[in-house]
Amino acid sequence: MSAIPPEIARFRQKGTEIKCIRGHYYLQRVTSRWDKQARKVRKITLGYIGRVTPEGVIPRKTRRIPADAKPYSKEFGATWALRQLTPDILQALETHFPEDARWLYATALIRCIRHCPMRYTEHFYDVSYLSEAMPGLHLSSGNLSNLMTSLGYRRRQMVGFMRSFVPTKDAFLVFDGTPVVCNSQNIAEAQRGYNSHGCHDPQVNLLYAVALREHRLMPVFYKRYPGSIRDVSAFANFRKEMDVGEVVAICDKGFAKKADQEAMEAAGIAYLTPLKRNNRECPRTPLEQPGLTGFQGRFLYNGRIVWYWEAPAAAGAKHRCILYLDEALRHQEQSNLHGADIGNETPEQIRKVAAAQLLSGTICLKTSLMDRDAQTVYRTYKLREEIEQLFDTYKAEEDFNTTGMHSAETQEAAFFLNHLSVMMAYRVYERLKENKGLKDFAAVKTPETYLWDVRATNAGDGWQLEPVPKAAKKAFKALGLTPPDKIS
Repeated sequence: MSAIPPEIARFRQKGTEIKCIRGHYYLQRVTSRWDKQARKVRKITLGYIGRVTPEGVIPRKTRRIPADAKPYSKEFGATWALRQLTPDILQALETHFPEDARWLYATALIRCIRHCPMRYTEHFYDVSYLSEAMPGLHLSSGNLSNLMTSLGYRRRQMVGFMRSFVPTKDAFLVFDGTPVVCNSQNIAEAQRGYNSHGCHDPQVNLLYAVALREHRLMPVFYKRYPGSIRDVSAFANFRKEMDVGEVVAICDKGFAKKADQEAMEAAGIAYLTPLKRNNRECPRTPLEQPGLTGFQGRFLYNGRIVWYWEAPAAAGAKHRCILYLDEALRHQEQSNLHGADIGNETPEQIRKVAAAQLLSGTICLKTSLMDRDAQTVYRTYKLREEIEQLFDTYKAEEDFNTTGMHSAETQEAAFFLNHLSVMMAYRVYERLKENKGLKDFAAVKTPETYLWDVRATNAGDGWQLEPVPKAAKKAFKALGLTPPDKIS
């Protein structure tokens, strides 16, 4: 290794090193770390500073765009729309995270619209009008990594934030859980478990609470548990951290074990679960009567007639069973029973089809909600479809089927940011639902697909809104929003 000439070596400072490559000298930052396995000190290069000449150090060129250059056009529509729908979220963040509210809100908003990895957050912030509305945020991947590590230690503030959105009256809460695959060996909660997809990989069980108020759904609370802990054993602990009274756990058919149901009843947690059609608790009394004369009543659900019959509950019973018959579903299921073989069946096949048709279109719900009528119980259970859609959105659109976080703190921070994004996405969903726009617009894709191309420009005399495309106008109308004439 050739010696560094004195006129070059004089520019070396503490924590730096000068290297000679093909006759040229380069200055770079270095440090040293102890290697436990090799039991020796190793040098680590941190970054390139610049080229060294006898006259001085020529800094590296890192900026292709001049420092004084100002952008002419920026995205406006999507970020503006979400800011109009979520001012209370920003206000709550300012209350519980006064120093971090702005970057938390901006990061969650960008991820809600673009569903991007963290490393792209700074780019989408810079090219959107959000950088003008909330200036001065440093959202580079390195800075976000440090911010998230710090955020992950503040679960107490997260709980305070989420509790502020939990309704205290005229509403009740629905529980559900979803597994998130996690292969990090540094996260104690990542344990081998089982989910409905038959996956036994290390996973974190994410328990969620959704508030139901006046037929409106809103995700309000989450908590992560080890993957080996089933939902039923975590419900009581989860409710205590939420600090609420009335809660309802809407379960799937896998929750049919009496032990699980008794545990929920003992913990004072109401539940609602469907029974398999071959379950002994599933009543068949009204189905054995001629026509529909055995049922006690009917109601309309999404334009379909649903009949119901409630089995008499014993004195002091803590649960009841209600049988429902959906006429449209019965016709569909009966048409699918060996439809291609009609006229060519064997006597045995005809016997099986006749037996199966007795239960076609039925669903039996077992619940500890003793004071709700049959129609309310049915509508409450149907909310599970919307809740499952929420989790599909959470994992698929937010790209969070697995988590690549390497510590419990950064994983907690990532879950909280995604919780904020899902809250924002559900504001879009509820607006579209109120204005009957769900047939034409998907809640998750609307801001990105239709509103991201709504631009604002600045030619030196202030920002102004560019002409709004026709499709974006329809999307704004579906959201109940009108773009501003002037941008302040």
